[in-house]
Amino acid sequence: MSIKLHSPSGQGRTHKILVAAKLANFQLEFVDTQLNEKNYKVFQDKFPFGKVPVLETQEGNLFESNAILRYIARHSEGLYGKTPYQQGLVDQWLDVTVNELESDVVAATIQVQGQIQGIPTLYKKSLTQINHTLNIVNNQLEKSKYISGESLTVADIALAQVVTIVFTLLLGEVERNQYQHLLKWLNEINQIPEWRAEFGRPRFAKNAFTLSEVTEEKKEKKEKQKEQPKQKEQQEQPKQQKEQPKQQKEQPKQQKEQPKQQKEQPKQQKEQPKQQPKQEEEDDAPKKKEQNPLDLLPPSTFNIDDYKRIFFAEKDINKNINTLFSTIDLNGWSLWFVRYNKAENEGKQMLLTNNLMKGFINQRLDQNFRKYAFAIHGVYGDEPNLQTRGAWIWRGTEVPKEWKEHIAYDYHEFVKVDINNEAQKQLFTDYWVKQEEDVSEVEGLKARSLLYFR
Repeated sequence: MSIKLHSPSGQGRTHKILVAAKLANFQLEFVDTQLNEKNYKVFQDKFPFGKVPVLETQEGNLFESNAILRYIARHSEGLYGKTPYQQGLVDQWLDVTVNELESDVVAATIQVQGQIQGIPTLYKKSLTQINHTLNIVNNQLEKSKYISGESLTVADIALAQVVTIVFTLLLGEVERNQYQHLLKWLNEINQIPEWRAEFGRPRFAKNAFTLSEVTEEKKEKKEKQKEQPKQKEQQEQPKQQKEQPKQQKEQPKQQKEQPKQQKEQPKQQKEQPKQQPKQEEEDDAPKKKEQNPLDLLPPSTFNIDDYKRIFFAEKDINKNINTLFSTIDLNGWSLWFVRYNKAENEGKQMLLTNNLMKGFINQRLDQNFRKYAFAIHGVYGDEPNLQTRGAWIWRGTEVPKEWKEHIAYDYHEFVKVDINNEAQKQLFTDYWVKQEEDVSEVEGLKARSLLYFR
């Protein structure tokens, strides 16, 4: 019996385990497992708490991601330390990551991403605790190359996964630069091939993302005082409509600035060669010389641009899906279900959920990915339990770097479709052909707002 890791593809906890397994040369079979209300009873014996990841071994099952990390590390040469004291340090920093950092990171992240109503006092409290912990970690990394000594351990892997989220979403460049030893350490981690293969290249924003729900909260308080609940919804919509054009105005402005910056780069390279490492961290756009890994794949018989033209020209939607199944080259392309893991208090309001979904797809996802992909994605269900999900086609047979570099990558689940599996094939077909908003249903959920990624 082979050792199996049951966990959702695309989650940070999944990938940190896979990194450790690769570093330890630990053989395991990854089983993409998406737990939900429908299949929970089937897996109840293996997943008593209804959570993944779970490692299935000949001796029994292990759950909790850090327990699995420890198990894998014990089968390695040094990922768990070489002496009892070093192993104690590994345990110590694993616990610090969970108890002193991760809980506050999750609390702040779900607010800044709009998954729950932003509460400024709680958000600031979480940031204060995060910075306090990062300061302690930074001081420790001044003394040693890695968090528990001079060699890499699973404590570094677990910590790096959480710190990456902090540096991507919660702290801007000025705040990050306060932790020079931490930045140096994280750069070392990002150079490890096994890490890079799972997490991709990090992209840190120049400025931290703001708590978008703060003004919304103040507005609601005023409206409650006036006791005009009906006017509340009317006032929310114009506000968000104003924000969207503002974002659209900023995008052309950035596009105009890019050519100017490209002209200035040669001068800066000659005059200020020492500043190049900083510029690489700040640039979100790929360099001209960098080739997309999807362009390096072997030629395929399937042409996505031809299919898109057929899709929109053909009035018979059912014919579209038959064309797809009969022409797609599964050696060079793949079909996927992409689902967003919502927080407990997420999906309450259609307006906010729809804006979040569109922001993730139309703004946060690399728009160059459109020439390698096609999708029908949207909001399904009813308030207050709305779901965000969709059906995708993309180049290659694995989750691409465009998704791995997405700011909310850890909060998405990716399920590869096996068209030989009739149930999966039918579900993909349902997403593809049932496109009438407020009428069509997929997986028992009514389609509310759909978009094409093309």
